[in-house]
Amino acid sequence: MTAPKTVTPITPEELARTPKCQEDVRSQMADEIELFLAKGGAVTEVERGYRADPPKKPESKYGSRPI
Repeated sequence: MTAPKTVTPITPEELARTPKCQEDVRSQMADEIELFLAKGGAVTEVERGYRADPPKKPESKYGSRPI
């Protein structure tokens, strides 16, 4: 069983979306990506509009129950 993931509450600074805050988020994300790649992770570019689960044709269940 895996340990529960700790979730930090959103700070007022994060809600403000100031340029300084955005730069901090970008910097943190860049650090996390570098760590991920250093551990052997890989990034795959996915084509725009790709869906893992394409839409299905709607099914009609009208009259499917026995009388």
